[in-house]
Amino acid sequence: MIFYGWGKRVHPLLNIGTYHCSQCGDRPFHIIVNYSYFHLYWIFGFITGRRYIAACTNCSRGALLEKRQVAPLFAPKPIADPIPFMERWGFAVLASAAIVFFMAAAHR
Repeated sequence: MIFYGWGKRVHPLLNIGTYHCSQCGDRPFHIIVNYSYFHLYWIFGFITGRRYIAACTNCSRGALLEKRQVAPLFAPKPIADPIPFMERWGFAVLASAAIVFFMAAAHR
């Protein structure tokens, strides 16, 4: 029996200062990453979509950002990717382990 699934998560990345929110007025904003993923057995996953959003910290309204707009913010002081390793690269780890296993079995 194979257990699989998918989901969506949100992680805050960086506070970017105070901006005007149409709902709340002048409020602090932060950049968040909203991503979707697929998984096998809740361990081996991969990302199926990723969006960066500049959002108000009070009401979460904001604007979508392109990756090229967010990339310079990471340049001076690199920020680690908040997405867990096995949700990003778990499927690649599983595939690599399977290849190594089958190559070792074929070598005998």
